[in-house]
Amino acid sequence: MKVQVIGFETSSGISKKTGNPYAIGKLHCALPLAPARGEGNAAVGYMGDTYRLDVSVLDKIKHLQCPFDAEVEQQDVMVFGKRETQIVSVVPLGMRQAPAVKSPA
Repeated sequence: MKVQVIGFETSSGISKKTGNPYAIGKLHCALPLAPARGEGNAAVGYMGDTYRLDVSVLDKIKHLQCPFDAEVEQQDVMVFGKRETQIVSVVPLGMRQAPAVKSPA
């Protein structure tokens, strides 16, 4: 699925409640609105959504500046009895590269 990545965050540490380590990753995306249904209705633009993902996936893109377009792979998993969509890979698309620096002649 193609998305526009508008931000991401990570949080890790030791739980004060249980003493167990944790690592949480979130990917914030702008997704296009579905076309409006019915005459006289309008739906234009984008809306933000947040996906959970493993911090190791974010480690591969944390050097990038947002926003950028990316192809993401997702999977549905069960978390405490609720279905949740998680991102398992993020591949940046069409990143602008810095101009090549010419060496002095």
